[in-house]
Amino acid sequence: MMKEDKKLFTVYKDVFDTGTIKAVWKLITENHIEGLESPIKIGKESNIFSALTKKNKRIAVKIHRILASDFFTIAKYLAMDTRFRVPGGRRKLIIMWAMREFKNLQKAKKEGVSVPEPIAIEENALVMQFIGEKFPKMPQPAPLLKDSCDKPEEYYAQVLQNLKILYQKAKIVHGDLSEFNMLNWKGKIIIIDLSHSIPVLSAESNTLLERDVVNVCRFFNKKGLKLNVQEVMKEIKTGAIK
Repeated sequence: MMKEDKKLFTVYKDVFDTGTIKAVWKLITENHIEGLESPIKIGKESNIFSALTKKNKRIAVKIHRILASDFFTIAKYLAMDTRFRVPGGRRKLIIMWAMREFKNLQKAKKEGVSVPEPIAIEENALVMQFIGEKFPKMPQPAPLLKDSCDKPEEYYAQVLQNLKILYQKAKIVHGDLSEFNMLNWKGKIIIIDLSHSIPVLSAESNTLLERDVVNVCRFFNKKGLKLNVQEVMKEIKTGAIK
């Protein structure tokens, strides 16, 4: 195990329980990563670290935190998704939550949605494409859309296109979309955090889609656009994909 990993495990001991350390170590032994570098996002329920592969390619590792995650909210979302059965026990639930995000990313990426490419999964540790400046000494993640929206019309058009593909082709609804879950990398909008996403055929999908659209309209209307929630929802469901 690399010295850097030991330091991270010590500093972020609330993230790296014994099971998580074993999961990260397995990713290392299976050559998905060489080791963890530094935290690039600290969240309430997950942390994202940069990492390197043996070929010196920089990637990201998202750790869904076993103890910090909201057990009841996650159980509620999983219950909405007929693809998964809600398991008993906190650890099994969070592992399934991570797998769900991995599967959603795979499906979205396959259909052409602008999301980080999923690479590997081991229990609650998800390896994916790093979005940002990959090769300075300290990697710099792409800014959130909330902090980088100098061309709102152009960026909204990208968001709308991605939501149409996500709904019509990938057949899933994001479920937790806002300006906090979209990156702006050199003018390209990338949607992240698909752990909440559910199939469009789920009973709650329309409610979650409307919540996503309300957030999108609120943000872009503050930037000067004049968007109507119901019109945007109709466009997502039935509008032509360019």
